[in-house]
Amino acid sequence: MVPEIRPNRTGREGVAMAAGRRGISLVENCEHALVGVIHEYDLLRRGIASCLADDPQVSVVFAVAEGVAPADVDVLVVSPLALENGTYKCPVVVCVDGATPLRSDGSVAAVVPWPTLTPAQLVASVRAAAAGFRLSLDGGPEGDEAVDPRWIEVLRLLAEGASTRQISEQLYYSERTVKSLIHDLGSGLRAHTRAQAVAEALRRGLI
Repeated sequence: MVPEIRPNRTGREGVAMAAGRRGISLVENCEHALVGVIHEYDLLRRGIASCLADDPQVSVVFAVAEGVAPADVDVLVVSPLALENGTYKCPVVVCVDGATPLRSDGSVAAVVPWPTLTPAQLVASVRAAAAGFRLSLDGGPEGDEAVDPRWIEVLRLLAEGASTRQISEQLYYSERTVKSLIHDLGSGLRAHTRAQAVAEALRRGLI
């Protein structure tokens, strides 16, 4: 069970040092993200915090039912109510139930439907928001074009933060093949970075 987490003043330098000691490979163009969670529903709040806490590129610095976010938070994951009641300067990922209308807000980087949301999609959405991308998972897959199933395998692992070597080991492909697949899917998705490829795959409903 994840306890309620109050604001933590651990600096980014300490986070980066800890990541280095653990040999973590950070996704291209996405630094280690400091994330806050504001959601009035206890089970959802704890579930969101737990999923994010499992990712080595994310540090959940607070998870509360309501309140003001510290200035040093990179991304907030909030409910529609928290979005309505707050003003945020950092990118915001909003967890919706599919029926709640949202106000138009420049801080909203991603809208994700919690009833069908997977942990990998949640983490990838937060990473994409931290990297400066905007996406929505509630629009469904885009287009009828066939996608190489190997792209999906690689994209899912990229969304989990896997390095080229880790993808190679998990899928039993050579590193050269993995690099070729990443290049091809980047071209197919019109993405210039791995983080952008993951964001675009999420937007299209591919992963």
